[in-house]
Amino acid sequence: MFKKWWKYSRWRFYKKNLSWNIRFWMYAKAVYKPIMYQRGTGEYVDNQNVYDEKYMVEIKEPVTKKRFSGYFYDNGLYLDNPGFPIRERDVWVVWKKKGLIP
Repeated sequence: MFKKWWKYSRWRFYKKNLSWNIRFWMYAKAVYKPIMYQRGTGEYVDNQNVYDEKYMVEIKEPVTKKRFSGYFYDNGLYLDNPGFPIRERDVWVVWKKKGLIP
């Protein structure tokens, strides 16, 4: 009887959720990927194309920045904390009825 109560209890949910959140935020590594683009400098030079027509071309400089990709944790890449996995369907149904899972 105690096993069944513990399996579906709110206390177990809160304990698992707290331990998952602590482990996630302590051990998740932020992953950034480099992006490259060209930004205009505001300076112009004369240039000729293949048809010998002169025109003005803006000088551009390459820029490399790091963009956030997500958090790497438990062999997965997550944009935010996904919450702990619930592997048993009956537990998920009971916790959903109790309103613990949105």
